[in-house]
Amino acid sequence: MRRHDLVYLQPDAAFATPCAASGDPHWRAAGDWIAAGRPLVAARQPAGGERLLLGLSLPLAWQRKRLSIEVARGAVAEIRPPLALGRCLSELPAGQADVLRRLEAGTIACGVRLGVFGSLAWQVLSGESYRHAESDIDLICDVATPAQLAALLGLLQQAAADLSCRLDGEIRFPDGLAVAWQELAARYREPAALVLVKGEQEVGLRPLQELLATLEEACCHA
Repeated sequence: MRRHDLVYLQPDAAFATPCAASGDPHWRAAGDWIAAGRPLVAARQPAGGERLLLGLSLPLAWQRKRLSIEVARGAVAEIRPPLALGRCLSELPAGQADVLRRLEAGTIACGVRLGVFGSLAWQVLSGESYRHAESDIDLICDVATPAQLAALLGLLQQAAADLSCRLDGEIRFPDGLAVAWQELAARYREPAALVLVKGEQEVGLRPLQELLATLEEACCHA
């Protein structure tokens, strides 16, 4: 299980959340969500934790209230990767969908896997309203080689220039560490620069060259 993965629980799974008292409306909304078979999203996990931390964002009707959900590992029924971009395009205006369709085609051509998270993913998963006119689009992009990274950055920059909304998200390296794509694009020619790295258990600053080295290793051992 990695951050942004979709985690489906047993319908009767017990859960706890520090964001709502047991029995209050937000707590009941989370219980209804789980009972309906809808997924939660894998969050950053505490080191050595015996229970899983998951995330849930409720629809616009609940002001998109974000809940941190804690469950036993045995409550998990299935884990799936983030939604494919193509599955989400029907929720977007035609102009935005066209731009992202070109982005998807480009990433397929260079072997990069894209996933969607954030409000767009929640809306597709639930069938309920999450997005508004200023909503951005969040992508998780998995790369394995230097050539893939270079191609992906160009594709993302072109898509961001063409879109009428903000394009956010992360580029994830083979070891699971991820960096916001805009920050990576800005520092790409400065390998000694520090970038904010998000791991499965921690967040911190690291030299970009450490991440680039993992791509070189992945390429050499392919």
